[in-house]
Amino acid sequence: MNLVGLKELSELLEVPYEKLKVWKSRGRLPEPFQTISGTPVWDWDVTEEEFRSIDINENSGRPRKPKISIAGGLIEIDVQGSSKDKDENISIRLNGKTFVDVKAEPANSKNKSDRNLSIKVLGKKVVDINTDDVIEVDGEDTNSEDS
Repeated sequence: MNLVGLKELSELLEVPYEKLKVWKSRGRLPEPFQTISGTPVWDWDVTEEEFRSIDINENSGRPRKPKISIAGGLIEIDVQGSSKDKDENISIRLNGKTFVDVKAEPANSKNKSDRNLSIKVLGKKVVDINTDDVIEVDGEDTNSEDS
């Protein structure tokens, strides 16, 4: 019997201790042989193969936003990005084909909230504007043809 804790596992598996703690919290480690003073220990002789079979890169990084599936997967909405400093993309698919694709990206202007916005419907670009081009004053669009 060869009892090991997380620190020993870290050395044996050549995986950072912090990563093992995350795996433990996510339930990715085998059941411990015993818990001693609140610390899990495993019998290395029995569980070595099980530990070595863990996929190191599975579930790594920040969780992705899930796709929204409607009508049993007939319609899918996928949202990627959500920062004013980065690109944002919303894709709506019908039967696996992209129906509407909305992309917003930072514009090269003094105002950090300005965005370049493009909308494609069935692959054809229908809108391509910069939000700086549309200025509202007291709820009125100053760029409209009637002004």
